[in-house]
Amino acid sequence: MPPKQWHPRHFDPVEEAVRKRTIWQSWAALPAPTRLKISLGICAVAVAGIFVSDRLEASVPASPNSTPYKTSSKS
Repeated sequence: MPPKQWHPRHFDPVEEAVRKRTIWQSWAALPAPTRLKISLGICAVAVAGIFVSDRLEASVPASPNSTPYKTSSKS
């Protein structure tokens, strides 16, 4: 007897349910300590980015002729 071939329509019911989850449902399905660790990690990266940005801005000041946006010379 030949071995069974895998077919895209033959999904495990549990796997199919997981595939139909929204991002929010997948997030809510994670254990609370895992969600906390991920959230704290994201916050730590954000705070580090703010400090690095401030240090970089202090060490490399903008030139006096630079502008934060392009100006058009329409009259």
